[in-house]
Amino acid sequence: MKFISSLLFFIGFTSALFAQQDTIVNPNSVEKIPYYEQLYRFRVWRVVDLNEKQNAGFKSAKSDIAQFLLQSIQSGAIAVYNDSLTSTMKPEEVIVSNKAIMEFAYEPAKSYFINEAVSYNGKNYESTRNDNQGHLPTDIDWWQLSINQTEYFTKSTVVGIVLVEDVIFDKRRSRLYYDPQAIGLMAQKSGSTDINPIGYVKYKEFYDLVEKASHSKDMNVREQVLWRNRYNPSENRSYVDAFKLRLFHGVIEKVENPGDYTIQQIYINNGRTWGEAVFARWEEEMKMMEKEHNLWEY
Repeated sequence: MKFISSLLFFIGFTSALFAQQDTIVNPNSVEKIPYYEQLYRFRVWRVVDLNEKQNAGFKSAKSDIAQFLLQSIQSGAIAVYNDSLTSTMKPEEVIVSNKAIMEFAYEPAKSYFINEAVSYNGKNYESTRNDNQGHLPTDIDWWQLSINQTEYFTKSTVVGIVLVEDVIFDKRRSRLYYDPQAIGLMAQKSGSTDINPIGYVKYKEFYDLVEKASHSKDMNVREQVLWRNRYNPSENRSYVDAFKLRLFHGVIEKVENPGDYTIQQIYINNGRTWGEAVFARWEEEMKMMEKEHNLWEY
């Protein structure tokens, strides 16, 4: 009996040691639809403009999804990834908009002249007088903040999000599911007109964070993750419920393709105009709706 018990223990140990990752479902999925139940699946990237009136529920005075994500990233409550979701990024790589060149550290015994710059407690200061000695840079009678400062992304500079989701038709339940995979922060640097993703968070981790906050005993914490219903505040929902109920407007930017091109890139590469690419994004939405209809008929 001892031999049999030892043999069973060894088999169990080696099985656990060489066990492979579960390939039945997507590990980043919230819906957990097995691969063999998926009749149809495509990954779609949608741009949700937070300044659009239809998306105002995500950007209110008491609860702002951009602010929530930035604070969560800065505190380390949620990991941030590159666009492929394969490697993590440091929070300072994401939230810093423009890193300033730090000046030499302030020396109390040194005498400074007008416009001479120093670094003190992470900020740059310029002397406003000559023979400036023994006065801390925080003394506004002798110093002023330099123009050269490190800038950070804020909720006002994050103008939108990219919602990466799998569109799945479950053949067993004969139903179409939207299974979010990631959320990207679209931010605009000061002095620039370009708007680009600065980092992505996995939706599953975002889901867990929002669910935890929405069930907090502290009402202030719960208020921070609410999508606001402008027409009926009693119907406010958490961010997770708002995404599940499709209470947002997002324009398709890319549909999964072998070349990993956006719709705009496909049209530009074929010598088509930017205006045609804009209409093509709307047309792609119609194609997906038609596909859903045809799958139901099937």
